Amino acid sequence: MAACLIVAWPFAALADSPLRVATYNTELERKGPGLLLRDIAKGDDPQVKAVIKVIKAADADILVLQNIDYDLTGAALEQLVRRLDDYPYSFARLPNTGMGTGLDMDGDGRLGGPRDAQGYGRFSGQGGMAILSRYPIVEAKVQDFSELLWTDIPGALLPEVDGAPFPSAEAVAAQRLSSTAHWVVPIDTPLGVVHLLTFHATPPVFDGPEDRNGRRNHDEIIFWQQYLDGAYGDAPTDRFIVIGDANL
Repeated sequence: MAACLIVAWPFAALADSPLRVATYNTELERKGPGLLLRDIAKGDDPQVKAVIKVIKAADADILVLQNIDYDLTGAALEQLVRRLDDYPYSFARLPNTGMGTGLDMDGDGRLGGPRDAQGYGRFSGQGGMAILSRYPIVEAKVQDFSELLWTDIPGALLPEVDGAPFPSAEAVAAQRLSSTAHWVVPIDTPLGVVHLLTFHATPPVFDGPEDRNGRRNHDEIIFWQQYLDGAYGDAPTDRFIVIGDANL
């Protein structure tokens, strides 16, 4: 199970106690929709119990989770929040993982595989992201860049083989940048509003000489520099944290 990174943020010196922020790759993904909800609800799943133990020990004020299955009603996340009993605010949106494209995105000559989705996944929502917080999440001001096409970012390192788009021009044109998501989420903390710039990038492996995943990982990370430089509209001018799983 992946480690939980905790930060007691330096600007917390302005307050009476530090703001503890953590990111945690929970690996709470299952092989089919609804299975995570089942496992959390029954209360005796050893992996779920271990994740809850880690989260409680970390005692973060704000916690970003990766590899947690998304469902349309948020039922699985709600069950997890009930078990934790310490996070009145939560946030999740449909990720790109498992989102069907109808195209051969990995060049294996077949359709409908987990690598043919916008982000690797056997079903829509597998291995998504979520945020838990002790402080209010300003959902009305969330910026979600998950639909941004890879071709639309400046200087995109698009995959090629022998000078031709890989696996096809059609696939490259349809490919979103985010393998999971890119969110900017404002949270109203005792220190003022803090913006979480959060994501979960693809691993830069599991590909061929075209280096599709390596190039995408690079661009998923460099997106934040471009965002802060103003390439996609207004960026935060106050406190922000780039946080998530860069897979690098």
